[in-house]
Amino acid sequence: MAAHAAFLTTILLHTLDHFRQGLDRLTPEVLWGGTFLAVLAVAPLPLTIRRHSQAPFAAAIVGLWTAVAVSASHLAPHWSAFSDPYPSLSLDAYSWSVMLAEIVTALIFGLLGVTELRRRSAGTQARPAG
Repeated sequence: MAAHAAFLTTILLHTLDHFRQGLDRLTPEVLWGGTFLAVLAVAPLPLTIRRHSQAPFAAAIVGLWTAVAVSASHLAPHWSAFSDPYPSLSLDAYSWSVMLAEIVTALIFGLLGVTELRRRSAGTQARPAG
């Protein structure tokens, strides 16, 4: 639950930073892509809260996808309309910090999901049949 809360917090901070920078500088693809990622990050919250059996799978998919997508958009050189490369912009330390924090918390959230799925898989395989 803590990892999901930290992940959601960094998404909110990154989103608010985009408002601070001015949404008019973003392509529609970056704006809608970020909106999609924010909705995607909130979607598994009921599973996380209820400790549902599908929560680790949702965490793995959402967390890892977000880490890749934000990295591709903000860290990679311009490659498409989904690009908003921070290295080519004059952004302050706060903008960099919240963007990198989002990637890190997304990665942690996703890897915790993968770890739990692997733990469950190992527990299932270790049980004798019968």
